[in-house]
Amino acid sequence: MSSVVAVVKSIVGQVFVVSPEGVRRVLVEGDRLYVGDQIDTGLSGAVSLELADGRTLDLGRDTQWSANAPDSSTDLAEATAQAAPSVEELQQAIAAGVDPTTALESTAAGPTAAGTGGAAGGGHSFVMLDATAGRVDPTIGFPTAGINSAAQAAQDTTGGLTTDTTTNALRDSTLSLSATPTITEAGGVLVYTATLTQAPLTDLTITLSNGAVIVIPAGATTGTVNVPLAPNDTVYNDQTQIDVTVTGTTGGNGITVTPPNIPATTQVTDTVDTTTVTLTAGSSVTEGGQITYTATLTNPAQTPVTVTLSNGSTITIGAGQTTGTVNVPTAANDVYNNGSTVSTTITGATGGNFENLVPNATPAVTTITDSVDNTGLTLTATNNIVEGGQITYTATLTNPAQTPVTVTLSNGSTITIGAGQTTGTVNVPTAANDVYNNGTTVSTTITGATGGNFENLVPNATPAVTTITDSVDNTGLTLTATNNIVEGGQITYTATLTNPAQTPVTVTLSNGSTITIAAGETVGTVNVPTAANDVYNNGTTVSTTITGATGGNFENLVPNTTPAVTTITDSVDNTGLTLTATNNIVEGGQITYTATLTNPAQTPVTVTLSNGSTITIAAGETVGTVNVPTAANDVYNNGTTVSTTITGATGGNFENLVPNATPAVTTITDSVDNT
Repeated sequence: MSSVVAVVKSIVGQVFVVSPEGVRRVLVEGDRLYVGDQIDTGLSGAVSLELADGRTLDLGRDTQWSANAPDSSTDLAEATAQAAPSVEELQQAIAAGVDPTTALESTAAGPTAAGTGGAAGGGHSFVMLDATAGRVDPTIGFPTAGINSAAQAAQDTTGGLTTDTTTNALRDSTLSLSATPTITEAGGVLVYTATLTQAPLTDLTITLSNGAVIVIPAGATTGTVNVPLAPNDTVYNDQTQIDVTVTGTTGGNGITVTPPNIPATTQVTDTVDTTTVTLTAGSSVTEGGQITYTATLTNPAQTPVTVTLSNGSTITIGAGQTTGTVNVPTAANDVYNNGSTVSTTITGATGGNFENLVPNATPAVTTITDSVDNTGLTLTATNNIVEGGQITYTATLTNPAQTPVTVTLSNGSTITIGAGQTTGTVNVPTAANDVYNNGTTVSTTITGATGGNFENLVPNATPAVTTITDSVDNTGLTLTATNNIVEGGQITYTATLTNPAQTPVTVTLSNGSTITIAAGETVGTVNVPTAANDVYNNGTTVSTTITGATGGNFENLVPNTTPAVTTITDSVDNTGLTLTATNNIVEGGQITYTATLTNPAQTPVTVTLSNGSTITIAAGETVGTVNVPTAANDVYNNGTTVSTTITGATGGNFENLVPNATPAVTTITDSVDNT
């Protein structure tokens, strides 16, 4: 934490302070000054400071003072001397021909000439000086006696009076700072040169941001200081330039110093040193394992280093480290011969802040060894064949072959299994008339196998066995039937053989019927009646199959499972529907209407009458009724007849329901009433 060097006690005018970071602000009473702060009183300011040890330091106008914590009376005296020239300095200046009335600041004014105090913002105190008419005689310099008025002749001044407002102004002097332009990181001496455009009356002390101090003697315009630069020859990219600024000036009376606003710059050039990164890896690994790659630097990295490998992996070496690793899996364990070597190189490396990072081109080589796995090889064959046919032998691998596999059989045949495949076959014919007993077996084994690039190919010793049987010929048996018949007719079923029967053949049908095909024949039939003709809707199809067949002395009699289908169509029969009613009723009575079918209904029948009434004939019935009331009895002659017909009829599942159009007539007679 910064330490307080001084505290502002009082201020005249406007005084500024510049922090080590370059921030400029106006001082007020009570402000604290820290190490590195620089005060600038300007042309009209003054400040009184209380130092950390209790002493007081007064700084006049046009004064610059750096708060470097003076720790002795000598330092304080130097600081005070910066604030006001000594009597000896004044006498030296006069002896050198300097006119103090023009080169030095004006004497303090009395109360009537006092200024307006500090800048707006208030709170600043100042000291007012009263004229005392005191007199001091210097031992050297210009006469200071009063005017001898007795010896002067009176002069009249005509015209207006002219006021001479010229004051003893300070000379403006611009300060510039330069430095040795370049230097290598091997070190050396940096020369800083400060140059003024006007020479000071007293020594000008210039403080630099690197702590160095340049003194320009009174009357001179330049001064230098040598600053040693320690060697810094490393493998890293170091600072490329050194910037130094002026942080403060003291002394230099007679001029107003304008400090430079740009730094003096020295370029520091690197002497390039090489850092090498090398890649190593485990010497061997079993297939399916991991290869650990290690990248090693000859110098620690200042920032993380990313190393890219030819296999696409990356290794990161952390800042401050010299090594980094990455694990790369190898191909999974398999059954193939693939022991090999893996060669990996560094394809790129970045980071680390090295001056020159050079990857070692030597590859890291790892040997991958096989772990031996077995691949099985088995032989199978057609289970049964008819003599004269072919036996198909199949060789099967438990893993696909990488290269063709040749399998040699005990019968002298060979099977080839293609690359990428697991099976291969070969057909071996048998003679139609051969040396084998019919119904015997043939046993074949694997006698050798090569290829496939397997780690270990193990043939199965179990033989492939095939049974050779007689050649069996099939005789087909199919069933057909009449395509369409009318209900009540007969369906004719026909059984047909593909070869004549040597003995009678009995064919059993799914409807329970049987057909007999006589010896020497190929066809047999049977007639099956259908249900009798009726008045109901019952057109349908009949599907019949062969359920069994025996006889004929065939090697293999094979019934065809396709059904024989017959469509039964209805022969349309009419069902009559008639309506009857009560013949006579007395007025006010009910008429009973009766609907009568000529055949029982299979489903309910609804009969609609012309008077709006409906009659329902239930399923299984032939008759239905409904009662319809007539007009009430009255005293008038209104005997009449009522005629009603069937207007519609539905239901009953009849092939054709025909309502009788004859009306049902009822005579209504008057019941005689007296009036």
